[in-house]
Amino acid sequence: MPLSPPTDTSLPEAAAGPPPDDLTSRLALSPHPGVSASDGVWWPRSSDLRVEVPLLDVAVHDRTRARIARFGYERAGWEDGPRTVRSPIGITHLGWFEHSRFPDHVLLSLSNYGRLVLTVLPPDTDGETAHTAMATVGE
Repeated sequence: MPLSPPTDTSLPEAAAGPPPDDLTSRLALSPHPGVSASDGVWWPRSSDLRVEVPLLDVAVHDRTRARIARFGYERAGWEDGPRTVRSPIGITHLGWFEHSRFPDHVLLSLSNYGRLVLTVLPPDTDGETAHTAMATVGE
């Protein structure tokens, strides 16, 4: 007897998560990376790296055609992070610093051997401030 496809393809309510519009990473990259101290602005929705890094990986890949191979961050301000996270396009290794000269930045090593330094806006930043910061990237 052939198997028929399931008729209900919806996710269970607990796994459904936020609506699709909420699944994009809030990222603005400079058109000229490497020129200033920061190559862009990232405004994560939470301090949970298990959720945020995969979204960021996809957003970085969409803009640069390279994925995040390694994600470096200062430990303060983030929930305990895993050593690796899986995104739809691969695995990202995470490493943390106990203290950093720039605690509001993350360092991305890309699969094409490029690097990006992103300024991180705290998740609770008000929308107007965040949108202004993101709109002025590269100016």
